[in-house]
Amino acid sequence: MNGPGVIAVTGLRTHVGARLVDRLLAGGAGRRVVGLDHRRPFGLDERVAFHRVDLTGPSADSRIAEILVRERVEVLVHCAFRREPTPDLEIDHEIETIGSRHVMNACAAAKLRRIVVASSTMLYGPRPDNPNFLTEKSPLRGHRAAHCVRNRVEVEEDLARWVGLHPDAEVTVLRTCWILGPGHRDAGVRYLSLPVVPTVMGFDPLLQFVHEEDVVHAFERASLGPHPGIFNVVGRGVLPLSILLRLAGSRNLPLPTPLLYRVAAAPARAQTGDPPAGFYDYLRYLWVADGEKGWATFGEPSYTSKEAWISAVAARRMRRYR
Repeated sequence: MNGPGVIAVTGLRTHVGARLVDRLLAGGAGRRVVGLDHRRPFGLDERVAFHRVDLTGPSADSRIAEILVRERVEVLVHCAFRREPTPDLEIDHEIETIGSRHVMNACAAAKLRRIVVASSTMLYGPRPDNPNFLTEKSPLRGHRAAHCVRNRVEVEEDLARWVGLHPDAEVTVLRTCWILGPGHRDAGVRYLSLPVVPTVMGFDPLLQFVHEEDVVHAFERASLGPHPGIFNVVGRGVLPLSILLRLAGSRNLPLPTPLLYRVAAAPARAQTGDPPAGFYDYLRYLWVADGEKGWATFGEPSYTSKEAWISAVAARRMRRYR
């Protein structure tokens, strides 16, 4: 058996959390997986030692610490984050920011030696003055109109302070760009898959993606071996937005920024709780991340950004015939 014997995963109902659990169970005879979530996912493998935990509860930290000690957990992988924002800004903040603080407190109380935390390259923020490729040392400027991005910037700031107080802990932060693949869909992918896609007139930003298989591989490697630090998890290559839409067979509808943001204001707030800039600025300005450090540590990705996009487009088309 390679790596630690007992690994805990939060956020079992997230795509990455669910896929990681399956990969961990399949990859090591005798390895135990402990699952933490507020509700047991349908079809969860019976080999998973499931514990019902509400990360927003006032005593969540002590409850998690008790589980970690009792189950003799060696590594915790924290994936309990929103796939996409909701209109309930307070609940999103409780789950992502406060919940993550409870996880950190629990790891400190249980004296856990290794933690892996899911993050996103969206935290760098879309800015007109961004360099062509943002490294892991680039500041997290986020986006003031995207509340889940703000939440996760706050999580990383809390985590940096936590690492300073617990220098013996091995903490790995994996910042993924937009994840694509046959099984992963979120608001951004659904939007770009529309037959007609409204875009910001005068802007054709470069975008990058990472395939879901490469994401799960990076999380598995990070949980099985010591890789402390921050890593961008991205596919190789970038593509202009216009080329992506052409590959998907979608029609581009450029609209002036004031008109697009005004027309989209009500739907955006109803769906995400954010003004349109919290999404459309990511289709307006550059926020491409450098992946060299992650590729050197976890291996060359199996899919380029273009291949990840094509796999998602092909899967969407196949679903039409089912």
